[in-house]
Amino acid sequence: AALIVCGRKDKYPVSKEILDMIMGLDGAPCMIVECSTHEAMSKIHSYTPKLNIDDKARVNTAVEHYEPYIDFDQLLKRTTSSNSSFNDPDGISYDELRRL
Repeated sequence: AALIVCGRKDKYPVSKEILDMIMGLDGAPCMIVECSTHEAMSKIHSYTPKLNIDDKARVNTAVEHYEPYIDFDQLLKRTTSSNSSFNDPDGISYDELRRL
């Protein structure tokens, strides 16, 4: 995920307060673009990614770049079925839900 801040040059400048907040984000992916939200989304939608599974060099570079920022223990904890809402003591169990 990333944050894209849009604004037309000389028409809707990004305020100093917003720029200060963005610059204060430690390592958070954020991009400021000088175009409208619609234009930015159109460019993102028409973008053709250059990374594919067979490009070992680029895949390794991407892994090396992002791996230090990923908490794999937290990721596994949040994505395993044993940590799902079905295990909430106040909620309906998975077996009960299947019987409905």
